[in-house]
Amino acid sequence: MVIKNICNLRAGMFLFFLVFCSLCSLLAWGEELFDPDGFLVMRVPSYRPKGLAHPGTRPEEVLLQTAYAGGETLRYSVSWFGIKAGELDMQVNKIDDGQKTYTLEITARSAGLLDVVFPIEDHFRTIVHGQMRLPSRHEMQQKEGRRVNSKLNRYDQEKFRVFYRKNDEPADIYQLDGPMQNEFSAFFIMRALSFAGDTPVVVPTFADKKRHEVVVTLEGKEEQNGVLGNKNTIKVQPNLTFKGQYEKIGNPLVWLTDDAWRIPIRIQAKIVIGALTAELVEYKGPSGNFPITDIPKELPQ
Repeated sequence: MVIKNICNLRAGMFLFFLVFCSLCSLLAWGEELFDPDGFLVMRVPSYRPKGLAHPGTRPEEVLLQTAYAGGETLRYSVSWFGIKAGELDMQVNKIDDGQKTYTLEITARSAGLLDVVFPIEDHFRTIVHGQMRLPSRHEMQQKEGRRVNSKLNRYDQEKFRVFYRKNDEPADIYQLDGPMQNEFSAFFIMRALSFAGDTPVVVPTFADKKRHEVVVTLEGKEEQNGVLGNKNTIKVQPNLTFKGQYEKIGNPLVWLTDDAWRIPIRIQAKIVIGALTAELVEYKGPSGNFPITDIPKELPQ
């Protein structure tokens, strides 16, 4: 009996030794067992691509001081075939001047008949840093019909990784080949880019589990009338290869005021049926306050 117990003990110690060695190997090969949010993730080795992908077109410093200075609130009315279908609120705020850190807060909600048939209320919050305004964290709270989802993205811009977690599911890790924006930070950094010259304007964007080198083109200049009055605008088009959060198809169009503020006054995106058009109806920011004039002041909450 004693010999048998000793054999069992030796076998147990050997098993423990194997597990311990495996754990040490994982720690040496990877870098952490838990992400900063306390969720166990699969181990991946440190990885740096041999050839760096396009890092993205650098924004203009002058435009960063005006078009991306923070302290902005933008409200849009979203229509579908001329019928009001929703509302879109955006806020840009500076939270750390030294690190050039900003928060992008976006709320999308349904309205009218759509709110009765398929109510939507989605909240997005992205934290961006530095000269390139690259995201480090993106949180999503989505209520669409009866579905309620919570999603979290963390971006490691040094090692080109994205950690993605939905609800309480284990985190997924995506290894990329360069720095990346997300769909929301890409929209805002586009305002600070120069479209002069022949060099392609590239905004690397992580969406649909991949890194896409989105080329943004200048489609022309137009005069637009809206809550800001008559404004000269530049019409730009991100050439997308992904559908993203709202199943976009084709390439959206964005009308930016042709001035130092680059305020997006109109956005149009094709969807499976028709197109959604977002018109700016209220603006508060460095360039002034422009209240709603042509729709009721009390919007549905």
